Amino acid sequence: MKNNLAIKFIEDLIKAEPQKAAEVFEAMEFKEAFALFKKLSIENQIKCIKFFNAKYAAKIIARLNPENIKEIFLKTERYKIVSILKNSNEHKFKLLINQLDENLRSSLYYLFEYPKNSAGRIMYPDFISLNKNITVSQAINKLKLLSKLAELKSYIYVIDDENTLVGVLNTRDLILSDDNQKIEEIMIKKVVKIFPHTKKEELIKIFAKKNFISLPVVDTNGKIIGVVESRDIIETAREESIEDMQLLLGASPEESIDSPLNFKIKNRLKWLIINLFTVFLSAAIVALFENTISRITALAITIPIIMGQGTVAGTQTLSVIIRAIVMGEIEISKSKKIILNEIMIGLINGAICGIITGTILAFFKQQFYLGIIVFIAMTLNLIISGISGAFIPLIMKRLNFDPAHSSVVILTTITDIFGLFSLFMLAKLIL
Repeated sequence: MKNNLAIKFIEDLIKAEPQKAAEVFEAMEFKEAFALFKKLSIENQIKCIKFFNAKYAAKIIARLNPENIKEIFLKTERYKIVSILKNSNEHKFKLLINQLDENLRSSLYYLFEYPKNSAGRIMYPDFISLNKNITVSQAINKLKLLSKLAELKSYIYVIDDENTLVGVLNTRDLILSDDNQKIEEIMIKKVVKIFPHTKKEELIKIFAKKNFISLPVVDTNGKIIGVVESRDIIETAREESIEDMQLLLGASPEESIDSPLNFKIKNRLKWLIINLFTVFLSAAIVALFENTISRITALAITIPIIMGQGTVAGTQTLSVIIRAIVMGEIEISKSKKIILNEIMIGLINGAICGIITGTILAFFKQQFYLGIIVFIAMTLNLIISGISGAFIPLIMKRLNFDPAHSSVVILTTITDIFGLFSLFMLAKLIL
């Protein structure tokens, strides 16, 4: 009874406000939402799919039976189908694309041909192009006909007789121009274009510098084959930042809240084991100076302070450098200035934190030399933390690795070992 009421409520909402109904689904627990979605009529499922976030739609559709998927895809706009496919993982992609009509499937296989992080993977094959030789009047009539079949875009691309991209036309300019003018007379001839193998990082830079709504993708002959839209770049940048955050902390970028348990364990455990070995290295440093610690027991209090400050300072630098690399604000070849800046920041911050910590410890423990040891160790460790936080992502980038990949794990190892070693070695020298 309760289920029937829920279905009746959702179906009434879909009829009145399909977008609102889609939002209700997305706000629900996924298992409950999917169970409810399956009981809807095909017509209502299609209406919801239209307004679902592409990633959510891909997640829903991938769990339906093949016959149901085929029926939904037959009545869904091509633009939405492309969005769903692009937001599916490789396995689901193959499963979904096999449910498409053969003509549509062959036209969308380009999604699978280009590298995962390229413009070719996120471009849409649907765009409006007009021949440069037609008049404004002819162009407007053609657009009127096209508007009945598809959504009109802000940009209209202009091609020559060989389908080569020669310009771009704004609809505003088209409407305000004389009916007998040729398209090539009013088009913008200087077109910013990209290639299908252009990397996502490069695309983010281009869209960040210019407020483009979309950009044309051309092949080696200059023929337009698709467009990349700003909304996809915004989504890409958001996903990149989430991936970087997960990589930074040693988690897999593919892991989500719904990932299978064995996948989560497998991907997290390897980094936990690596981290465990690095912790053993820190423990080995402590064991090496066991006699020194037994003579100055107050040193034990300073261990978490030195280690904690080093990690935090290094992570601050790390996050700034990784962001700068992603946004293209750093030239790897000119990194000397960055390192010198980090040395200066580490020296000043380390000295201030060292004075505060050293003064407190010297006062409470009544041991002046303990304050001196902590002051020097803290200053040295924050300098090394800054250098490490800058060097690690720069080196990884130079070696063509993702600069975010487990950088925190590497950084923590360096700062912990150096911080403890400098603390205990200074104590041993003073003794």
